[in-house]
Amino acid sequence: MKDVRIGLIQFRIDPERSTEKTLYHAKELIERASKEGAQIVCLPERWNYKKGTMDENLEAYSGPAMKFLSNISAELGIYLIGGAIWVYNQNKTENHIICGIFNPKGDLIEVQRKLHLYLYEKSFFIPGKELKIIDTSFGKIGVAICFDMTFPEIARYYALNNVDLIVSPVLIREEGIENWHIYLKARALENRMPIGAVNCIGRFSDRNYPGVSCLIDFQEGHETPSKLNVREAPFNEEMVLIDNINLDTARKLRKKRLAERLEIDNKILSKKI
Repeated sequence: MKDVRIGLIQFRIDPERSTEKTLYHAKELIERASKEGAQIVCLPERWNYKKGTMDENLEAYSGPAMKFLSNISAELGIYLIGGAIWVYNQNKTENHIICGIFNPKGDLIEVQRKLHLYLYEKSFFIPGKELKIIDTSFGKIGVAICFDMTFPEIARYYALNNVDLIVSPVLIREEGIENWHIYLKARALENRMPIGAVNCIGRFSDRNYPGVSCLIDFQEGHETPSKLNVREAPFNEEMVLIDNINLDTARKLRKKRLAERLEIDNKILSKKI
């Protein structure tokens, strides 16, 4: 499959919305992406945020958000990357940050937990321990939740395991946007890896989250040097960023880049220190 059409939901968080209104609004935006041909749709991190304490923002693995994601993916016949939400485990003994991945039948085919917790998250959540690889009809997908993308080992692991696309739901405030975009472009170039990274918009907890989501792949006909094809969503504007990702171009570039990497590494590793 050469091209796959990706839809990134740059979602406006409104802490005053009820859960029902938030889910309804998410449905409208996901439907818009589907009508514009998106085959894989991704929500951002904490799109279901509501006013209240951290405990009040938790729900069960089988809570309203996950049920909603299952239903809408089946209704529209799309792969749905469910952003990243806060959940508690069955015994309510651990809290996790998870991304549920749903197939076009509405089946939950994988759950990726956030591995690298950021600041206050460390005192409230248990980090994940493994990266999941999701098989789809378009190719293999990996998920990097927000802070996970800042660690080069994550994208490299996916590249070495034949992943075709990384999707990254995030919640990045305005001060971090420049660094975030540098990480995204670096991870894409290091691994010749297409990336779809989606941020929220909105102002809450005295911080501004401006969106500026990115869809990154590679321009055809440019091998040395490779040239990124970067599409950015606007600043502070709720929207659906949709475009085709060329998987075949990236696969060819990645095969060459990884072969070059292994040749160099073998020379280095063969030397005694």
